[in-house]
Amino acid sequence: MLLEFELEKIAKFNKGAWLPIFIIGTFFVYFFSVSDFSEDNYHAIHASFIGCIVLTMVIMGGLRVVSSVVQASIIYISYLVINNLRYTYGEDYIFSSGYNIWSTLILPNLVIAYFIFKKQRHYKYWSLFYIFLFLQTALIEKLQNHSIDADSYYFYKHIGMFNYPAMLISIICMLILLIYYIEKGKILSATALFSSIAVFTGIYYSDNLLAFSLFFLAASLILLISSIYYVFYIRERDEELDIENYKEYNREAESKYPLKYSISLMYIDEYERLMKRFGYRKMLLLKKMFLERIKTVNPEVLIYNYKSDALILAFTHMNAAESFEKAENIRRSIAKSIFVFNENNNLQLTVSQCVSEKKRSDATPMAVLTRAEENLQKACKFTRNITIKA
Repeated sequence: MLLEFELEKIAKFNKGAWLPIFIIGTFFVYFFSVSDFSEDNYHAIHASFIGCIVLTMVIMGGLRVVSSVVQASIIYISYLVINNLRYTYGEDYIFSSGYNIWSTLILPNLVIAYFIFKKQRHYKYWSLFYIFLFLQTALIEKLQNHSIDADSYYFYKHIGMFNYPAMLISIICMLILLIYYIEKGKILSATALFSSIAVFTGIYYSDNLLAFSLFFLAASLILLISSIYYVFYIRERDEELDIENYKEYNREAESKYPLKYSISLMYIDEYERLMKRFGYRKMLLLKKMFLERIKTVNPEVLIYNYKSDALILAFTHMNAAESFEKAENIRRSIAKSIFVFNENNNLQLTVSQCVSEKKRSDATPMAVLTRAEENLQKACKFTRNITIKA
């Protein structure tokens, strides 16, 4: 069985990107289709940006989507810094040291913030990063009365409102985010990519005050709406496998399952050794092949992600004996399958499972799962590639 993922990449791209693409696309259409912008439009967009960025920081801070909070902070600081430089220097702001420094740093700041805070971090990391931003703004304040040498070709010449080094660095940053998103296909990576594109566009057109505010508003909206979508998505599903998680198993078992049901807790044998040999990405693909094999053998089984090396298979309206037979058929099918990573790696892998039936004494679905895990751990001390009953 060959591990192919080209179509999978397209599916992942659509899953994570449809919201930010829709938002930024709408703003592009609006900007290029409206010829006259009034001062009232600018004030409305300015107020909308301030309200949206504050909402993003407050809501995402409460939901602990740290990367979105920090990126929103960078966008807001950038908005203030560039508007202040515009007020100080007028139309010559693009030749000021402060503007040229900040337009060079803003995209790297967003990239660094995403990669540092894409996972939960202790609050000390927040403090250190904000100190890092403060030092940058302090540098701009220090150089505010100085101008970059006008004889310097690379700083004097601009593409849009970017000097040459700033343009090159910004494009490299966006390419990094694009490559990472194509590789991972996660919702927050799409959010970081398209909010950065919106910020880049806002700086590119920063000589137009309304365009600058408009695209910074687009960036903040992408952060807010896509992050909310992410929070609701991961409540029910595993983002990488695109199947429901064990929390959803708890909810569905309590509210939707019949009185009689059984589950099979399935572990991939020797997972840690395989992880060291093949790495995370290939093991993720292997797990997806497991899902395909399981669905092929038993299309009616309900599958939930439990741990990196474990799945929960739910058999509704079945007792332990009936579920055991179904689970054993799945185990045998996986053991007979050949998984091809490349020409040099053809693997035959095994899984171990424990079938546990819902009993009247089980107060919660977790009790059924806990019983299966305890029995399977005892059995796996002596043997693997088995299906047992709890």
